[in-house]
Amino acid sequence: MSLVWRWRFIGVDLIGTQGETFGYYGRGWAGGEPNRPGPFMLQLMLILVGPVFIAATIYVTLGRYKQMMLNEPTRRCSPTSFFVLTIIAFCTQIGGSLVQVTGDLKIMKIGDKVVLGGLIFQLCVMAVFLALIIRFYRLAYRTILLRGRWRWAVIMLAVSIVVIWVRNLVRVIEFGQGFHGFVSQNEAMLYIFDAFPMVSVMILFIIFHPRFLKPSADRSKA
Repeated sequence: MSLVWRWRFIGVDLIGTQGETFGYYGRGWAGGEPNRPGPFMLQLMLILVGPVFIAATIYVTLGRYKQMMLNEPTRRCSPTSFFVLTIIAFCTQIGGSLVQVTGDLKIMKIGDKVVLGGLIFQLCVMAVFLALIIRFYRLAYRTILLRGRWRWAVIMLAVSIVVIWVRNLVRVIEFGQGFHGFVSQNEAMLYIFDAFPMVSVMILFIIFHPRFLKPSADRSKA
């Protein structure tokens, strides 16, 4: 099971966390060389799309919990598998970020709208997914007497989704206001509503990593 969880969490363990790390490295680099496009693109793309992989990991985790707690069989068209298709959001945000380097104001505005569309799509997906987590929690609590770390692990998924949702909402406001908006012009907004929320989610996954959970529910009542 350890190896299975290692591969299932590659999104949050490697792609998501490393993307955030190198993204902020690029931001520090861009601060010293503001006229170079390389550092600007590095921080823009990685900080923007890193949470997409972390969110995808959360989607997969709910499906795994359903299998472990409710003995549900794996289905090809399960709700969790559907939400992994947020790769659409990843592609739109990457595409919108890439055109920022052109320097053409018209193209850059189009890129902002593309990124904005991807972020809004993520907000809608996460809102529906949060409803699925709440539904699963109620079902698991009622049928198998969900207790202990398992209970808090499910609550952690809901909290993580809410945190990322708020982060995405602030990014929506940022791209909606434009480069000269309040969010873009205040450095603290990035650290308060982007860096801190994502670090919090990573810490939650360290504390409640499914690899360290042991079944504590009465499966006979499932």
